[in-house]
Amino acid sequence: MRVNGFTLLYSLVAGLLFASLPLSQVAVASGANTNIEVLWSVDVDQRRPNSPAAYSAPTLVHTDKQTFIVIGGRDRWVHIYSLDGWEERRVALQGPVDSGALALSNGWVVLADTAGRLYAIDPVQGNIVWKRQLTATFSGSPIAIGDDFLIQTTDNRLYRFSAQGEKRWSFSGQGSVLSMYLNPSPLVVGHEVYALFNNGDAIALKAISGDLLWKRQLLLNSESIVLSELKAPLATPIFMPALHIAGEQSENVLLMSFFQGEILALNTQDGVQQLNLPISIKSAPIHVENTMFMADSHGFLYAYDIVQGTQLWKKRISNTELTGPILWKNALWLTDNQGTVFRLNQAGEVQATLNLEGSINRLPLTTPEGLLIRTDRGALYMIQ
Repeated sequence: MRVNGFTLLYSLVAGLLFASLPLSQVAVASGANTNIEVLWSVDVDQRRPNSPAAYSAPTLVHTDKQTFIVIGGRDRWVHIYSLDGWEERRVALQGPVDSGALALSNGWVVLADTAGRLYAIDPVQGNIVWKRQLTATFSGSPIAIGDDFLIQTTDNRLYRFSAQGEKRWSFSGQGSVLSMYLNPSPLVVGHEVYALFNNGDAIALKAISGDLLWKRQLLLNSESIVLSELKAPLATPIFMPALHIAGEQSENVLLMSFFQGEILALNTQDGVQQLNLPISIKSAPIHVENTMFMADSHGFLYAYDIVQGTQLWKKRISNTELTGPILWKNALWLTDNQGTVFRLNQAGEVQATLNLEGSINRLPLTTPEGLLIRTDRGALYMIQ
């Protein structure tokens, strides 16, 4: 079901549908403009009360005629929407979907269901092109590598597939007894693939063959009996050609991050640790020119000058875990696990906030029309 702005506002006041709060109720920092607008929302999953949380993430498919939004649902359908929120068609799957999706160079979309079945979908024709069985599910997103793609599963396996579903290679890591449901995605830099497994192993592989280049164990003690104490990777690794931070200067480094843990910088050539920061994050830092921004799991946003090696500022944005930031229209956008969307300028000043129902565990996806926000209550919102 698609809801436009007027109908959404009316139904919220009436209490008939779940969606964002009316704009008049949005909490906004003093002096900021109330200009975060819900363009539309859809109920992707047709979620019933007490149903499992929804974690899938959308992708965009660009054709000669239009752009589609493709997302898997827990209702066992892949939904294909236009940019204005109208459902064009849907494709039936064998199981619910919690993974991200990836649009391949040939226009197909790959994603997986919770039983580890990997699918390629043709969103224009509305059919399954091929299907493969993995050893486990994955809750991250597929990553493009040329015309192929990479998958990192929750049992610490890494796969490279062709667009036609041919397995190029696979790499098996050591499993972990206890891990979080969400997991990071691998990173491609040149001819190498880097990944961080939930047992704390960081690895580098040859992209063409999957041969191991190096492996480093980053957790001295990864054992935990409860999730609240578990150090787990949620953020996808990032590559930085140069980094000056915390009094250390490094070149060609990987930033590997642990939720409820810390951030470590590794040398890309051998995996030797260069530095560490005691910051717990859920999503990777971003850098805009000479400034690196990162948001932690305690609600703080940090800005570092990575040339001078200094912390510019640290500001409390929320009282709970933050996801982001991403950069869109020269603003920083963050979300938290209480359903709040934040828009800030690059000085860290909150310009506007918007409250949505449910928790937000995925990064927003940028589109030509706005940002796509997915909540665990089964909704997908287009905002700007």
